Amino acid sequence: MDHEEIVVPENARAVCGKELPPVNPETAGGSILLFYQYVEDPIWTKAEHKAALKKVIEIGTKYNITGRGRVAREGLNCTLTGKPHDIRSFCYGFWGWDDVFNDTDFKITDGGAGGKK
Repeated sequence: MDHEEIVVPENARAVCGKELPPVNPETAGGSILLFYQYVEDPIWTKAEHKAALKKVIEIGTKYNITGRGRVAREGLNCTLTGKPHDIRSFCYGFWGWDDVFNDTDFKITDGGAGGKK
C-alpha cells in the first residue's frame, strides 16, 4: 500500500508544559501516542505504583484508548492509539493528575490506524 507521507513541522515540536498540537479537521483516522516518563529520586512506592497503574487504566478507559504500556515503579512507557481528541484528553488527564507529567513530551501522530472502531 503506497501513500504519501505528510510532514507537519509545527507538530514535530516538544510539548513539555505546552499546549498539545491541535487536531487537523482534515486528518482522517485515529492518532498514535508515544510517551515515556521516568520517576526518579525517589521512584514510586508500591502504593504509588499501584495508584499509577489504576490511573492509567482509568484515563485510558474513559477516553477509549488502546495499546501497550509499561507501568513500573520507575515510571511509564506507552504506545497507544485512539481518536485524535481522545488522545489529547488522555494526555491532559495526566497533566492534571500528577506534576511529574508536566515534563512529559507526548508524541502524537494523527492520521494513523487508531480510533477506527
